[in-house]
This record gives sequence, C-alpha cells and structure tokens, in this order.
Amino acid sequence: MNIINSQAYFSNKQLKKIIKLLGSGYRPDCIVIYETRRDVIKNIFRHREVLTSAVSILLGKTEGLFWQPKNRVSVFIFSENDDGDDKESKQLYSLHALLHELRHVYQEKHKINGDEEIDCDRFATNFLDVHSKEISKIMHWKDEWTVEEE
Repeated sequence: MNIINSQAYFSNKQLKKIIKLLGSGYRPDCIVIYETRRDVIKNIFRHREVLTSAVSILLGKTEGLFWQPKNRVSVFIFSENDDGDDKESKQLYSLHALLHELRHVYQEKHKINGDEEIDCDRFATNFLDVHSKEISKIMHWKDEWTVEEE
C-alpha cells in the first residue's frame, strides 16, 4: 500500500496501525492525505478524482473520496473544521473520513450494496468509539474521544 502524506497530522506509521486494526479487507492500494488546498491544487492533474470533484473539494465540502478505478482513498484534512481548528479535532474527524472511505473499499471488495453512505458513516463512528483506547494510544492523545452521529 502506497501512502502519500506530508505527515503533519498523521504519520504513515499511525495510518498503517489503524488499517491493521481494520484488517486486510479494508486496505486500498493507495491513501492520499491532502492537508491543505494547496496540496489539492498541486495534484489536481495527477489524481483524476481530484480534478472531477475539484470545486466541491476546494470549497471544503468533501472530506474524503474513494476512487474505485485506482483503489485509492483520499482525505481532505482542511475540510474538517466543525469542532474547532485544533490538531486533535482535525485528526479525529479526518480519521472518521478515512474510516468512512475505507469502508467503501470493503464494500467494493465484498460487493455490498444498499445504503452504502449510511453504512460507511455508522461503521466509522462505531469503529472510532469501540477502538477509542487503541486509537488514542496510536495517535498519542491524552484523552479518549467519542464520536456521535448527527
């Protein structure tokens, strides 16, 4: 698995540990972490999914994408601003977005159809809550977090 990440919010080691918690069915070929809009602009022609969704991404309306043709997951950290602008909040909600997109990887591999978006949101929330201690340790957070669906 290839990880494209400047590592200001997550180290590649942290991402790998979280994916290991999930199991191999959730593993994409590539994960791209976009920390800033500038990262998007620099890669807009390199990653087709970014080009096709550029307006929504740059406006901060897209938190993550799963690009099935390349089995690639992208997360847009700059879109995470609902709970403040601190690093841990951005990490937590970006992890939620990552888990949501990784659930799409699982759905694709296992041909799961139906309410895919609802399933992904529930999965990401439940996973973060059930694995709160492990994730807090991996991320070096002082406190555990819980996530609630809106």
